[in-house]
Amino acid sequence: CVDFIKATNAEEPWVVAGNSIGGLVTLGVSKELQSASSKLDRDLIKAAVLFNCAGGMSGFRYEDVPLFVKPILWFVQNIVLGPQIGGSFFQNFKSRENVEAILLQQGVYRNTTNVDDYLLELLLEPGDDEGAKEVFMKTFGGPPGPTPESILPSLDIPILALWGGDDPWVPVDKGMHPGIDFATYAKGPFQLQVLEGVGHCPHDESPDEVNKRMIEWLDKV
Repeated sequence: CVDFIKATNAEEPWVVAGNSIGGLVTLGVSKELQSASSKLDRDLIKAAVLFNCAGGMSGFRYEDVPLFVKPILWFVQNIVLGPQIGGSFFQNFKSRENVEAILLQQGVYRNTTNVDDYLLELLLEPGDDEGAKEVFMKTFGGPPGPTPESILPSLDIPILALWGGDDPWVPVDKGMHPGIDFATYAKGPFQLQVLEGVGHCPHDESPDEVNKRMIEWLDKV
């Protein structure tokens, strides 16, 4: 992402945005640019927008779970997502039936209107790319990386967090890395806006409302 931003030679500084794990990537990209030795690179980033930001690059952070759960996490990372049966797990996971069930039955989209063939194809297509299995297994079986709380104190840029209030995966007010606490770690201006009745992907589930709020915020940045 950083290399792409540098290569574009944009005339205006960037506002970087991302959803879930992409939100954590957004924070990482912002940090790398802000800490660059070159002022030219530091000036490339203007602000960041987070949509339901994840607490890690995977769902497995040993220090976040009780002691009795750690052996289960080890089993998932090293056996289920290991080289022996990881491929079969990936094939089952990326099936159309499974992806559709996750979106409809786990509450990821509170308003399921946008869960259509177009969305399913958009999500399923990358799974057929060369190397997709390896990327999947490394992401979900690998280290979780930094937490949002560890990055926010180093970012001296405005940040907007738009959060679906009914997200079952990354609740705004629960879990080990709730979004309602992010402002206490932020060095720069931080604003959290909760979208009631919206799930894990607010930018897709409620695009008009998200667009409206982003534009209002960007006009003030």
